[in-house]
Amino acid sequence: MWRFFCLGGRVIERFDTKSPRRYRRQRLINLAHVKRLGLLGSLPGYEFVVPPEVEAEVTAPPQSSALEQAFGSGLVKRRSFTTTEELRLYAEHVKVIGSGEAACLAMAEVHGWYVASDERRKFLRLSIERLGTGRVLNTPGIFVLAIRARLITVEEAENDKSVLVKHRFQMRFSAFHDLIENGGKR
Repeated sequence: MWRFFCLGGRVIERFDTKSPRRYRRQRLINLAHVKRLGLLGSLPGYEFVVPPEVEAEVTAPPQSSALEQAFGSGLVKRRSFTTTEELRLYAEHVKVIGSGEAACLAMAEVHGWYVASDERRKFLRLSIERLGTGRVLNTPGIFVLAIRARLITVEEAENDKSVLVKHRFQMRFSAFHDLIENGGKR
């Protein structure tokens, strides 16, 4: 059984308006920082799609280049709306969350997909409300899936975690080993 994930969330690297010292990032950028975009195309039984609304938010040249390479190598696929229900839900969601987030949530709702996002506030609450619990995959979740699929080791994930910390991405757990031991839950 294939599980489809729409890569959503805020994709642009920019300062968070509430705290000028913190950046908001998204898993595409996080995976690009540690040169792990290949994980998206390697996880058995998973397919990742990116709608044009998310792609439009990727404005920094290094990240847009990495995304283009991911498209070109088939790691992720472009996917536009195909139903009027997706458009209706998108119009509803874009009033309260970003365009890329709204597109992914609309697609996930209509097609029974999951969403891959690191957003923790409005988007996460709305995703849980609309999709149910366990339907949002974050960056640590991608690493856990990759470890379980033996695509990377726990040590490699730990090294990547320390690189991401330098890029101001904080994970709310001390070690991947702890996540693996606890069945992927914090």
